Amino acid sequence: MASRRPNFADRLKTGQLRRLADTRIGRKLDFGRQFEMSRRGDVARRLSLSRSLNRNGGWNSRRFHGHVHSTFVNFHFGSWYAGPSCYPAHTWMPRWSPWVSWSWWDTCLPVCDPRPMFCRPLVCRPCRPWVIWSYPTWVSLPVVSSGTWVDVAPARDDGRDLQLLAVRFVDAGHPDQKLGPRYRVWFRNNGDKKIRDDFNVMLLASNDREPSRDVPQAGVEIDKIDAGAIQTVDIRLPFEANTLDRDSEKREIPFRFLHVLVDSHRDVDEPFEENNGVVLARGDVLPVDPASFSANVISAAAGDMIDIAGEGFGPEPGEVIIQINGLELQAEIYGWYDLGVHIKLPSLPLATDAEADIVIVRGDGAVSNPVQVKVVPAKRPVTPPPAPVK
Repeated sequence: MASRRPNFADRLKTGQLRRLADTRIGRKLDFGRQFEMSRRGDVARRLSLSRSLNRNGGWNSRRFHGHVHSTFVNFHFGSWYAGPSCYPAHTWMPRWSPWVSWSWWDTCLPVCDPRPMFCRPLVCRPCRPWVIWSYPTWVSLPVVSSGTWVDVAPARDDGRDLQLLAVRFVDAGHPDQKLGPRYRVWFRNNGDKKIRDDFNVMLLASNDREPSRDVPQAGVEIDKIDAGAIQTVDIRLPFEANTLDRDSEKREIPFRFLHVLVDSHRDVDEPFEENNGVVLARGDVLPVDPASFSANVISAAAGDMIDIAGEGFGPEPGEVIIQINGLELQAEIYGWYDLGVHIKLPSLPLATDAEADIVIVRGDGAVSNPVQVKVVPAKRPVTPPPAPVK
């Protein structure tokens, strides 16, 4: 039986990633620091990468833009994009195809999840419809407008208190499948006792900061949370959220404000509810960090097409770095999406099999964990012997 490849956490702990961090691109992007910071998460926010991107001219002037194949535009289409303001409002979206379908979680669950535990969302059942009520004046989320869960001071309470900590953008959905945008929500039980009551976490998409019943909404039901624990859930809004507003030319564009509610149906008796929610301008929600979950193959020949699935890759091509046999190369990009990339491995004259580390670099300089693929020599065409001389 083949031995199991060491996962990202194992390789980081044992120092196996130092060689990758010491490459030219590794030093330029500080792979070592980013890999180490990923133990706690929220790396791009802690490094202020979106601010740096905006200071250097924004997404269209991004420095990290790899080799894109000439057919890229033939298999992508222009689409309005419901992501953070550091990303373009209108972007290239890949047409729904086998590699895009495969990159979604229903077919590609991470076997060795590279994310820290508090960045892995729980799988929850949908909650019941929301009944409108007037919000209190929400307190600000920790550190930045869309919050963080890193270095947030403990707020233990002798009673019961749920606190919304952060929300991050995961992906924009897909027009071909009528899928709306997905967000990740972090929340904490500040109380000294486990909350055993069921409660709900909801998102509402709106063009207004005031609550309204008739807006695209979705939520999940949480059955319990331990004292002092942080939990994380993913929620995908209906597709209508991507077409809720209109621009000056009357074209349908995504919603303006995201409403995030913890204990949205007020099932938990709390003396302080002002830290249970937030209303954010859609562009103020920061993206999740890049994470690579899997390649679609264990091994491939030099020059083959392969796919990498993950999250947080951004809306349009960054770079795909491949380190193999001491060489630092770029893959050719045929497709790019928040949740996956479709690339061609470099054509190398390999004599024997070689392990390759593949790192996805988002346009703002945030890097994913490396994924390993065995690259085997390309099959050479068989040349027939020369014709006999008569």
